Amino acid sequence: MELVIGYWQISIQRVYPTTEQLIRMYNTAAPYWRRHLQWLGYSRAYTELFQSLQHSGVLAHLQDRSTVCDCGIGTAAFSLALAQTVTARLDITGIDISLEMLGQAHQLLERAGVNHQLCQSDVNAIPYSDRTFDLVMSAHMLEHLPDPLTGLREMVRVLQPGAPLILAVTRRGLLGSLIQLHWGNDCLQPKVLLEMMTDTGLTNIHFYPFTFGLSHWTSIACVGFKN
Repeated sequence: MELVIGYWQISIQRVYPTTEQLIRMYNTAAPYWRRHLQWLGYSRAYTELFQSLQHSGVLAHLQDRSTVCDCGIGTAAFSLALAQTVTARLDITGIDISLEMLGQAHQLLERAGVNHQLCQSDVNAIPYSDRTFDLVMSAHMLEHLPDPLTGLREMVRVLQPGAPLILAVTRRGLLGSLIQLHWGNDCLQPKVLLEMMTDTGLTNIHFYPFTFGLSHWTSIACVGFKN
């Protein structure tokens, strides 16, 4: 955005946090992140989302030892909600740039008896082969990327053909803007997210509202299938 005031031209451009800044922020937040999500209602909202997806058949293909990749796993709230919803014993791979978040995720997944492996990595370069996972998912990570389409393409790359990609993102609104001010993330409109998912070749794309807690006003979920 550019403003002209008298003889001065002022330019304003959005600047995203660097990877190093994000690592520091989330390392600092890791010890209280699980309590934070529970207090704000996100943990229950994630569970209700997966219950809805199970009811609609999105998770019907999952069976024992199905492989799941949780990109930006944080303290594993999204993965735990999935594991507690389906009856299959899943093999969950968690990716995050924050070692402290991965440490918390390991403790919580271990305590819940969930098979898992964790990897410190940037989603823009996922260290797994094409068509590795039966399900790829991510909660509130995509909007932190300066180029979310690149990260989205990587997630689709490691997804098995016919399998779903499940995303939860921060959407625009007053509360979304407050989150944006604190964490430096973007807010993704459904139209923009639909365009990006279509560009990566995903089909049968559907949006799901969050129905509980703060996430009802701050977030939206989207599911698409790889051809």
